[in-house]
Amino acid sequence: MAYHSNFNNTLAIWTAFGGRGELILPIPTLTWQKKYYYDFGYSKYGTETQIKVYDNGNAQIAVYHAKTPYMSYFNQSTRKWTVVSVPWWSYGAPEVLWAGGGVFIAKITGMANIIASFDGVTWYNAGYCQGAQNSMTTGAYDSTRGSGVVSWWYYKSPVYYSFDSLTERTAWTLVGADGTSVPIFSYMTTHKGLFVGVVGGDRSIAVANTASPWTWFTTIDEVPDTYYMFIRSVHEKLFVMKYRYVAGKFYVYLCVLNDSATGFTETNLSHVGSLADNRIPDPENIIWMEDWGKYVLFNESMLYVSDDGLMWEGVEQPGFTTTNSDVFGGAIYVPGDGFYVKCSDYVYYAPY
Repeated sequence: MAYHSNFNNTLAIWTAFGGRGELILPIPTLTWQKKYYYDFGYSKYGTETQIKVYDNGNAQIAVYHAKTPYMSYFNQSTRKWTVVSVPWWSYGAPEVLWAGGGVFIAKITGMANIIASFDGVTWYNAGYCQGAQNSMTTGAYDSTRGSGVVSWWYYKSPVYYSFDSLTERTAWTLVGADGTSVPIFSYMTTHKGLFVGVVGGDRSIAVANTASPWTWFTTIDEVPDTYYMFIRSVHEKLFVMKYRYVAGKFYVYLCVLNDSATGFTETNLSHVGSLADNRIPDPENIIWMEDWGKYVLFNESMLYVSDDGLMWEGVEQPGFTTTNSDVFGGAIYVPGDGFYVKCSDYVYYAPY
């Protein structure tokens, strides 16, 4: 179903979906406000203003994209964002490659080190990817197996992997340097014992068993004019954004992949228009709300909920809007505090 502003209200959306179930009035209309780097305890560094939020399932951090030796984490005791000293970031701006399964994995901009944390407070030198430096693009970690992978951008297609402790500085193993046996990835996640990734160029999807991250299989082949972005596993469901470019227009669909990532089902959320539009259904902005027993997705002026990840219903969120070409880039929920949704140089916050 394509987005149209005339349908951007609860009753119209419910009616358009056939009036199934109960109207989701218990899902709240929230009060939104903007928070900036200083609201998370940071002092300004140069002209940098970008702030991002991440949740690994046990801890939440707010990352200021600047070369400053601090990290802000949500202190569960004081219920406040608290800055702690992390000397690693004095070497370069932190970029989080993975958050999930109780683990944060990050890179230092300009270096080949992998830095890891479990609580957002204590950070370990978890190893290094020889020669990768700035080119590390994405990563994933299976906490059950203790298996991690990092992809990087090069003229060939290598992936680094490790089964070593994230608290020890060891070399991650490079595979696929022949340029053909292992793809490079734009986006990665873990899902039920698999690493799943959108292959660089965004045209296909490939998987590897987390016990053997050196062997990859293409599960969804390239199709003309079809692309994928933002793959994420959330509460037993594997989401991906699919889009087609036809006659100068983007046709965007939120999809649910099966557990083997060999096929997908389109959900009822879609958008026709530009990719630089906050009405696109972006899996980065999906979370699981344990208290509600529902999936939640945020986009322009809306909060959508779903029982199964396939059929979504929405509640308007007045004041929850961005400027042209600004899109939400990640959502988290801090239990007992509220929702946080990343924008370009600020984070939207709604207490709940």
